[in-house]
Amino acid sequence: MIDVVEDSVYVGGPVDGRPIAFVHGAGLSWRMWLPQLRALEAEYRVIAPDLPGHGRRADERFTFEAAVGILEDLLGTHAAEPALVVGQSLGGYVAAEYAAGRPGRVAGLVLSGASADYRGALGATTWLAGLFNRVRAAVDPLERRFREGVAADLEDGPLPPEVVVAILEGGVSLAGYGQGAMALAGLDLAAKLRAFDGPMLLLNGTEDRLNPDAARTLARSLSAAEAREIPAAGHTCSVERPDEYTAAVREFAAETVWNPDARWGSRG
Repeated sequence: MIDVVEDSVYVGGPVDGRPIAFVHGAGLSWRMWLPQLRALEAEYRVIAPDLPGHGRRADERFTFEAAVGILEDLLGTHAAEPALVVGQSLGGYVAAEYAAGRPGRVAGLVLSGASADYRGALGATTWLAGLFNRVRAAVDPLERRFREGVAADLEDGPLPPEVVVAILEGGVSLAGYGQGAMALAGLDLAAKLRAFDGPMLLLNGTEDRLNPDAARTLARSLSAAEAREIPAAGHTCSVERPDEYTAAVREFAAETVWNPDARWGSRG
């Protein structure tokens, strides 16, 4: 059952279903999650917003405070209990920020492409790259080239053509990508995750250059975290291997987050 399909948010599934919120990565919109939303909404209450600076909120400025506010409003309205929050890249850091400030509202986390530490040198270079991309976004040919590159990657992947079209029509933004990168600089992810300390799945593609090693390091330092990888997938593993990704989320939800026999089962 689909309750809400608006330009900037998707809400579907049974009203009394366990809630799963999906938070998209930089430069895209909630529509990147269409494979997961369609696969899981028969069983779960699924919620997916556009972040500020992205999708149909492209005219808003991205900040973590604003992004967390959107998530808080949606979950307060559409989730009757603590939610499993799934985040890709920038969305993973938004999910961690939300969980750190509102641990009682989060049943668990799945973070993909969101284990790297953006403090120090990586934070500085990422901030500069973000600024550069915001400047590029003001030049129409460069913005168009970015959109064309994203379109080519999606069309070469496993998604059905109608899903590719929906993602592209939902908005592909170089400016949003740049804003997100600048906001990441200096963020202490490990501290955010320690503040939550609930069940976490750090789920990455094996071909992601930054995150698998960082995820394994994080998992060793957090009592409630596990690191897992999806073979033959890169940074955007939810898009590159959608079926495998959905299966991992479904398994984590059923066997860890809401399994009364698991160590962290049935939070909320």
